[in-house]
Amino acid sequence: MPTMPNDPPRADARPSGAFEAAALERRLRAAPDDLLATQELAGLLFRTGRTAEAEAYARNAVRLAPENARSHTLMALVLADTHRPQAAEFHHRRALALAPPDAATVANLAWSLTQQGRLDEARRTYRRAAVLHPSIAQTWHGWAQTEDAARDLPAAQRLLDRARRLDPDHRGADTFAAALLARRGDPEQALAVLDTAAKRGADPDALLEKGRILDQMGRHDEAFAAFAAGKALLRRAGHRYAEEEAVDLIARLAAFFVAPRLRLMPRPDKPAAGPQPVFIAGAPRSGTTLVEQILSCHPAVAAGDELPALGAVVRALPQTLGSPLGYPEALSELWMGDRRDGLERLRDAYLRDARKLVPVKPGHTLFTDKMPFNETHLGLIALMFPAAPVVHVLRHPLDVVLSMMGTNLTHGFHCANDVETAARHVLRVFDLVEHYRREMPLRYLPLRYEDLVREPEPAVRRLLGFLGLGFDRRCLRFEENRRYARTPSHALVAEKLYSRSIDRHRAYRTHLKPVIPILEPVIHGLGYSL
Repeated sequence: MPTMPNDPPRADARPSGAFEAAALERRLRAAPDDLLATQELAGLLFRTGRTAEAEAYARNAVRLAPENARSHTLMALVLADTHRPQAAEFHHRRALALAPPDAATVANLAWSLTQQGRLDEARRTYRRAAVLHPSIAQTWHGWAQTEDAARDLPAAQRLLDRARRLDPDHRGADTFAAALLARRGDPEQALAVLDTAAKRGADPDALLEKGRILDQMGRHDEAFAAFAAGKALLRRAGHRYAEEEAVDLIARLAAFFVAPRLRLMPRPDKPAAGPQPVFIAGAPRSGTTLVEQILSCHPAVAAGDELPALGAVVRALPQTLGSPLGYPEALSELWMGDRRDGLERLRDAYLRDARKLVPVKPGHTLFTDKMPFNETHLGLIALMFPAAPVVHVLRHPLDVVLSMMGTNLTHGFHCANDVETAARHVLRVFDLVEHYRREMPLRYLPLRYEDLVREPEPAVRRLLGFLGLGFDRRCLRFEENRRYARTPSHALVAEKLYSRSIDRHRAYRTHLKPVIPILEPVIHGLGYSL
């Protein structure tokens, strides 16, 4: 994970530094071209978790000093932290070309390579960082994560042990160590590691890992208590469901995307060239990573993971269409004679961003986009890509919210940091999808996670047929796919299908009782039962 040189890992950062940031902002108002203040403020905002604000100052640092290594390092850290590893790699390499190589920058370059799935290059780069400075724990910790991504657990354990010897108080290393021990069949020792780490201070990721291990051991009450404690820490740190913002957006989407208005919309005149997107929609932890892993075994499909391209189109949409309105109302500009090509511009902007991030090879005609809650923007997707297939992965809603409780997620306006807010958001998105399906034509396939697990071959045949692809038996052996799935589920999709994840909620009915009335319409609407 990228870090500022000599700073603690980003995973441990907490919002702070407001006084220092305010002072630097005042200094920049008086002297906007002050490079040192710009760099200091970008670094401070990044270290304290205010990455979106940090990006604006990091970009300005590069504008002010395009041949300054620190400017490029700051830009790279922000890009890596916001899941844009290819762009991060560019700036790390620029920083290394402009100044003598330092171990932290080389290690952060290696992490960007890992995030792109270029694991052999990442290994070589970590080795170079270790030669430059063998005493930086974060280098060995990142290298261990690379070996984990490559499924070499013994090597990951050796490297992690070295990192922990260098920095015994690194809480992120303890959480990773516990996860490795659990995957190697020693859950009791994994719990012991986490309990020892807890004496140094509570950490949400450690508590969530503890809950996952306890869940696998069948100690369900203890597992849910650990989940709840981890989520409480995240809420205390300010990561609460932005409910008003979510409600407002969903209401406006439903009001805008209605059949009479949509009949007036133009459609892209010319098809785009090159591989086209397959949108894998669904809540976090619903099985979207599994579906992507299966599809990426087909020679015609490239895996895009959680692409930020659609979100970038949404944010820039008013400016792209020259509208004074926000999204989605800015789409009304398409009724203007000089904006009739607007959907093509939006589509091409999406494809430009996506193709920077997707490792497309000869033979690929499709690529996947599995950003969680993609279904929120089904209306825009169908306008930009009328022929694009949308695979909506469905899973029992109680299993979904339970699994969301066990993972540190930011998707869905931070809804997953409490079981009831997760349930409310799942209900809102379900209602929105039903609205889209009533109001506009969609190339839409609902795919049940449970069907995929219980009877994989018929489900995979149906999936590939929907995409217009021939059946390929390699898609049934997805666990042999050596691709690194860059999501929290990467370890799970390296295993064969198992049914223990179906109906997990039954063991947690007491804890999930408050959300059953919230989710009942979704449960019955999707054909599940209580």
